[in-house]
Amino acid sequence: MDRHALYPMKVLRPTYVKDFRCDGRLCDARCCHDWNVVVDEDTRQKYSELPDGDEFLRHVTELDGKCVLQMKPSGTCPFLDENFLCGLQLKRGEDFLAAVCQSFPRVTYKLTDEIFLQAMTLTCPLAATEILLRPIAFETVDSLTARMIFDFTTKLSMPAEKFLSEQRAAIDILQRRELSINQRLRKLCEHFGEKSAPVEFDAESHAAAVVEIFGETYDANLTVEKKSRLVETYLTAREKILPNLQTFAPMPENYLVNEFFMRLYPCAFVGDVRLNVRVFVTAWRVAEFAAVLTAVAKSRLTVENFFELLCMLSDKLDHSRGGMSAIRTFAELHDAEIFYALMME
Repeated sequence: MDRHALYPMKVLRPTYVKDFRCDGRLCDARCCHDWNVVVDEDTRQKYSELPDGDEFLRHVTELDGKCVLQMKPSGTCPFLDENFLCGLQLKRGEDFLAAVCQSFPRVTYKLTDEIFLQAMTLTCPLAATEILLRPIAFETVDSLTARMIFDFTTKLSMPAEKFLSEQRAAIDILQRRELSINQRLRKLCEHFGEKSAPVEFDAESHAAAVVEIFGETYDANLTVEKKSRLVETYLTAREKILPNLQTFAPMPENYLVNEFFMRLYPCAFVGDVRLNVRVFVTAWRVAEFAAVLTAVAKSRLTVENFFELLCMLSDKLDHSRGGMSAIRTFAELHDAEIFYALMME
């Protein structure tokens, strides 16, 4: 007997998941370019059983021990047609897509045999529009459509129900719109046990640390001279620029809510919840730093600029090992006081 008949599946997700519709014509099928698309065994088996399955299998090659699609020399998927639509899906339906293609941009985690969490990533521009531009609400449903599921049943540092309770409490704080973003982050730190302590604060040193993290995250080869200029630029311009981010509501709030939910904070990293919340806030400081640089470079910061930099940062955090490593190291070495000191009310 299916155990879900006895213990119903519970999938917690933002309501934007059900509203999302993939349409490569609206984004030039960005996810079908320059990616290593892993072909899972179930998909390979389906095509091996078809009389004309070789039309798919001849494009499958091996990379680092995994089966992947061999892209064209241009970097595009061999099944992408001239209208930026997937030829496989048009011909055979969604069930014959590789699991990663069928699931993207949805990110699905298994927390227990019955409890799942599902969100979407900003890497997809259409998903980013759903995530960033409308207030985020949540729902619980009893079915899953994504085939690619990350098993976290043994990776959470607390029971699943406790984890969901902590996530809900954190998101409630992040959605308190009567508070500024930094006031919300302060309350978030305090909720997870980080208390402000009087320490001597060196703004220039900590700005330099943010520059280092930025360089690692964006794979920028920054010289010592360039780093010094960036520190000076940031400290000079941040007081004028950062308070204006509130005019881009609901984007800052939605970005933070989605990051906290999708990356499984406060259990995203091995370590206690206080470390996790410091990592979370440090990552937001990188977003602020990018916003300041963009505003200075372009002489202003538009809604479109801010939207694009949040999407790019999310992509970098997904794919830059150096960036996340630098963020975590910074969070491990400093207590919450430095986050309070860097906040602009």
